[in-house]
Amino acid sequence: MPAYQPSVADTVRSLVTQRLNLNGYSQDLRPDDNLWSLGMTSLTCLGLMLSIEDTFEIELPEEALKESTFRSINTISAAVESSRK
Repeated sequence: MPAYQPSVADTVRSLVTQRLNLNGYSQDLRPDDNLWSLGMTSLTCLGLMLSIEDTFEIELPEEALKESTFRSINTISAAVESSRK
């Protein structure tokens, strides 16, 4: 039986939880929650972007490097999926 592979969204949720220090909140973090409202700053966004690129072994295209891409788990996951194709 193959080993469990977490979904892109699950991995993104984990990275967001670490970067935004939301350890007690991660279970309540919904896929469409606005991360900027939860304390995301430009500095934490940069760290999150680098973590995402390293974890998924991708390079996000320049047009994806904007605030709206990093608004929620859903938007980040969509950018990762698009970059993996």
